[in-house]
Amino acid sequence: MKSLTINLIGVYLAASIASCHYGTGRHVVIKTGDNYGETKIEYSGRADFNSDGTAITYISPKGFVKYSNGDQELIAESDYAGHITYQINDSQKLRQLNPQQKIFLAGAIKNMIRLGHNDD
Repeated sequence: MKSLTINLIGVYLAASIASCHYGTGRHVVIKTGDNYGETKIEYSGRADFNSDGTAITYISPKGFVKYSNGDQELIAESDYAGHITYQINDSQKLRQLNPQQKIFLAGAIKNMIRLGHNDD
């Protein structure tokens, strides 16, 4: 019985340690709204922007950034290799954005920074 208890404690500790290092680490949700609409930012892992605040330069592997403001939505996700894909307003997943999509992304990032993204 003592051996079984020690084995179970070992399995529990191993699972606890592994779970701390698996996935993206942190998960943050920022919501703000008024009578005219709601803005929601959700991200998992770490997401970095360029110095101009107009592009995403890094998302932790398997991390994501979700942004919605009224009927506009952005989802940016990173795979295990760190490649970022974008989905804007339920479009297909894209690796490259066209000029109009880049303008939307820049506006979303500026709003995310204003609302406190990565201020924690």
